Amino acid sequence: MLIIKPLEPSHDRKAFDCGIPVLNDFLYKTARQHREKGLSNTFVLLNENNPQEILGFFTLSFLEVDAAVLPGEYSRRLPKSSRLPAAKLARLAVDKRQQGKGYGNLLVAEAVRRIITAINTSGGITGFFVDAKDEHAKRFYLRYGFISLQDTPLTLFLPLKTLLMGMEKLTAG
Repeated sequence: MLIIKPLEPSHDRKAFDCGIPVLNDFLYKTARQHREKGLSNTFVLLNENNPQEILGFFTLSFLEVDAAVLPGEYSRRLPKSSRLPAAKLARLAVDKRQQGKGYGNLLVAEAVRRIITAINTSGGITGFFVDAKDEHAKRFYLRYGFISLQDTPLTLFLPLKTLLMGMEKLTAG
C-alpha cells in the first residue's frame, strides 16, 4: 500500500532520481534543512513494504503575492494594492523508475488535500501557485485547472474556488 508522510532521516534520499538534477539535489541536500527552519515541508510517497525508498515527493510552502499579478477575473474583488496570502507547490517529482504509474496525480491530490486542511484550520489563501520547470510540466498542471500568469507563463495559479471544487470531487469520488 502507498503512503505519504513527511520526509524523515530514515528515508533513502540518495537513491532517488527523477532525472532532474536540481530536484534530486533539493531532496538530498536541502529539504530537511528547510523543514527544520520552517521554510517548507516536504512529503514523500512510499510503499509500506519498503518504507525507506522514496517513490516521489512534493514540497509545500506559503508566500505572499501581489494582487496585480493575478488574472483580472480573480483579482477584481481583491484589494488592489496589497500582498495576499497564497500557498505554493514548490517542488514535485517522481523517481524515474516509478514514472507513468499515476504517482504525480496522487502527489498533486495529496498536496491539495493538505492545503485545504491548512486553510480550514489555520487561515486563508488566495490560491495555489506552482512554477513549472518547462512546457511539459506546465501541461501537467494545466490539467488540474491551473492558469498560466500572463507575464510569467511558467508560473501557474489555481484559484481558491477551483482548489475547493477539486477537493469536493476528490472526497465525493
